[in-house]
Amino acid sequence: MSVEMRYCPDIALWAFDRPINDIIDAAIKGSCVWMSEYCKHTCYNLKLYKLYPAMRTKDIRNERSWQAITGAAVYAFLSRKRKVVKRARFMTRGEAISTYADLTRVKDICESTPEVMWWLPTRAWRDPVLRACIEADLMHIPNLAIHASTDPSTSVEEQAMLDAHGWSTMFYGDDSQLETLTGHKRFKCPKTHGKVKGACSVCVNGCFKRITKGETVHVHLSQH
Repeated sequence: MSVEMRYCPDIALWAFDRPINDIIDAAIKGSCVWMSEYCKHTCYNLKLYKLYPAMRTKDIRNERSWQAITGAAVYAFLSRKRKVVKRARFMTRGEAISTYADLTRVKDICESTPEVMWWLPTRAWRDPVLRACIEADLMHIPNLAIHASTDPSTSVEEQAMLDAHGWSTMFYGDDSQLETLTGHKRFKCPKTHGKVKGACSVCVNGCFKRITKGETVHVHLSQH
């Protein structure tokens, strides 16, 4: 089975991608089923799909690979790299947890690669039942950092709910909003704010911050 991961030099991480929209001619479903109104109209991938039509062909392979992925296959793939892979990401494009089956895939990959710290930004928190499943099945995994992906359309009530359930967050869409709507200070991402190439592979205060039970971290991505 082919593992469709790519090395992203700007963040210096290996990462997965999935299609954001349905690819009708190949019967491939889009993964961004939990998108907000804000990301529905501002997603930068919409522009990239127009600029690079071959992205759709690649996303067909990405999704077919993801549907058949196993932790053992990912472990073998990353073990063949010349440099030891210490960090990786679900997903740079698309949603990692679009269905309940994705919970099992993510858990298997993390448990099969305990030496790799995984970052998973997700909109799946917007579905109450799936959010509860993520909290029960994934949040305890020590090498998985899960962040609720938020934006200017996130309400005070939604942010308060995320706070109450112990979610860390990632925010994008308003460079002036350096606190959450409930008053928590956000950490300014050095990759997007400081334009530090490869910062994601070494930063210890943001997305990959090691936190203890009960702690959270709130990351602010600059607009680009």
